[in-house]
Amino acid sequence: MATLITGGGSQIGLRLFELLDEAGKPVIFASRSGSRIPAGVPSVKFDWADPTTFEAPFALGQQIDYVYILGPNGSDPLTLVKPLIDLAVAKGVKRFVALSAASEEAERGPRSQYMGQVHTYLHDEGLDYVTIRPTWFTENLSRLYAPDIKDESLIENIVEKGPVSFVAVEDIAQAAFKAITDVGSLHTREPILIGPEKVSYQDVAAHFSKALGRKIKYKIISIEEKVQRYIQSGRPEHLARLLVSIEKALDDGSNERLVTDSRAFKGKVGVSGWIEKNKALFF
Repeated sequence: MATLITGGGSQIGLRLFELLDEAGKPVIFASRSGSRIPAGVPSVKFDWADPTTFEAPFALGQQIDYVYILGPNGSDPLTLVKPLIDLAVAKGVKRFVALSAASEEAERGPRSQYMGQVHTYLHDEGLDYVTIRPTWFTENLSRLYAPDIKDESLIENIVEKGPVSFVAVEDIAQAAFKAITDVGSLHTREPILIGPEKVSYQDVAAHFSKALGRKIKYKIISIEEKVQRYIQSGRPEHLARLLVSIEKALDDGSNERLVTDSRAFKGKVGVSGWIEKNKALFF
């Protein structure tokens, strides 16, 4: 009963593998580049843009019961993901675990966007699925802000007050693990993953100041500046603008609505603890 992990060596995929491996559950990695795949673990060449690679995991001869979907970037991921879902169903896959987002745009239904379209398709087809819907990744603090924290002791963003319920990769991977091994422990098939605490970016700067032993300042920048930051980090412009609009909605109470949602699933890793554990990344 193997789990196919698409997205290769992504942070969540790697941690999910570790959890499954510790539980004695076999894994097959599907990766475009093959980088960061643990030694000795079955893996295949896989590219969302090349449907001819979709057969490769099933050609290994191992029964695949679960598929973890880390979808492609782009405004229409369903067009690329649907052929894999249909193939996997034909091959006897029992459950899909899709990484989506907690935003309103990703809600299941006819107005759903991006990975929410995949979530909607799984539901409409009557398939067994769990969609993992995290809020802002705690790990974004290193991916997006580490250079400025290192060089200028500064965090820049558009959020004036927030708050944000950052959720760590560890908690996201734990939810995906439960979706595969003990789905009954999730009170919903559409868990919205939130962190154990709500913090403003000013709070985040204070946590960094304490952990690093120097003053970290927080500066509010313009929406257009933030769009350009996302583009420079490799996001296409349409996705950059969507991310900025979702982020700006934090000031309008979007996080509060998520926290009180009946589907909310609270993680254990807090921002201050994560910063303390990972502070070496910011020196």
